[in-house]
Amino acid sequence: MKNRFMELSIYGEKTYRVFLDLIKHELDKLNVNDITAIQAFILMNISSNVVTIGEVLTRGYYIGSNASYNLKKMINNEYLTQSTADYDKRASHLRVTDKGKELCHKLSNILDAKTSKVAKGLDIEKGLESLKKVQNSLKDALQLSPL
Repeated sequence: MKNRFMELSIYGEKTYRVFLDLIKHELDKLNVNDITAIQAFILMNISSNVVTIGEVLTRGYYIGSNASYNLKKMINNEYLTQSTADYDKRASHLRVTDKGKELCHKLSNILDAKTSKVAKGLDIEKGLESLKKVQNSLKDALQLSPL
């Protein structure tokens, strides 16, 4: 069984990387070179939400160690705005700018068309539910093991 979980993890990681490659390919076709694929992925995940930097990580919009760097680059390139929270001056709120919304809209339309072709004949919803169950089971197993 362990090997199946390892295989599942590998396929999950590979799927993520291939999806980033698809985003990069579409950014190149749009001649957008001031944002990386991972930054565009984060941007699309934030979408119309207002989030803090910490929420980008806790909500799973980005899994990595350099989220602050990527967010700062998107702020500098005017895809995001950053404002101080009224309730806590240490917290910053991030919002997608009009430039960011325009890119998200373009990418969403392109990716929807491409992924719908890929998804034909696949039960994506069933697959997602299965993956969520696996993830929750692994989290439960982690809770059961002593540290």
